[in-house]
Amino acid sequence: MRIIKLFVAIVAIALCVDASAQQLVKKRVGIYKENGNVVVAEAATTLAIDIVVEHETFTPGIYARYAQKLLGTRASFVERDEYRIASADVAVIENPIHFVKEDEKPQYDAPSVECELPLPIDRISGGELSPDHAAKEAAEQIFSLRRARLELITGDFGDGVFGGGLESALKEIERLEKEYLDLFYGTRKVEVLSERFYVPVAEKQPTTIVTRFSTVNGIVATSDMSGDIVLVTITPSKMTYPLGDIKGTVEYRYANNADVAVALGNDILVRRVLPIYEFGRTVMFLQPR
Repeated sequence: MRIIKLFVAIVAIALCVDASAQQLVKKRVGIYKENGNVVVAEAATTLAIDIVVEHETFTPGIYARYAQKLLGTRASFVERDEYRIASADVAVIENPIHFVKEDEKPQYDAPSVECELPLPIDRISGGELSPDHAAKEAAEQIFSLRRARLELITGDFGDGVFGGGLESALKEIERLEKEYLDLFYGTRKVEVLSERFYVPVAEKQPTTIVTRFSTVNGIVATSDMSGDIVLVTITPSKMTYPLGDIKGTVEYRYANNADVAVALGNDILVRRVLPIYEFGRTVMFLQPR
């Protein structure tokens, strides 16, 4: 007898824990009156899928072939222009708005600016230089700027520069050095674009195409075969719902806690457990008196 009671207690605890873990989400549906008003309610799920894309371009430096000889480090000669998905997220939203707000438009990082070839800062003549000579002068300017930085930091530069003047001088040296280094090692620009997609969940439909993505063109239309499919997959869990009365008149729709995954090909971009009404169950309850 004690064994039976112990078994019942364990089952009861397990059911309580399971119900708590499932965190049932429900919504009253149908036509009913509330506070004197007629309500027409239905339970539908809309997913908001955010995809962040990085667009990277790289232009080799005009003196790239001299980098190893003059600066001791090899530079890249390969030009790049490619897109990649940096991150993604998915959530259930209420009352979706199917247009882009001002703050939801693609946001861009401040891009690197590609500059024309500057004259070395100690040049007083505008005469033409051979590429070999120009590259050598640019490398000498880099080393000269580095020596000036060291002298400023150690206080060996004249009577010394302190406070805000020192900070401004160091920033200017850093800016000039970067300009010269870009001539050897090239310029890289990264734009960050963010797009949101609203995906209404269809009844018992486990997969939906969100968009397509191409490393050449970024996010493209679903009809563009040059891109790979971005797919959302819904896998419902096994859930225990409250027992209703078939003679009841109050109708509730319980959502199913489902595994929602957004993938590009075989790569999972994001995975969340979300309440999905379309994979849940409708339960009828007696009208409370």
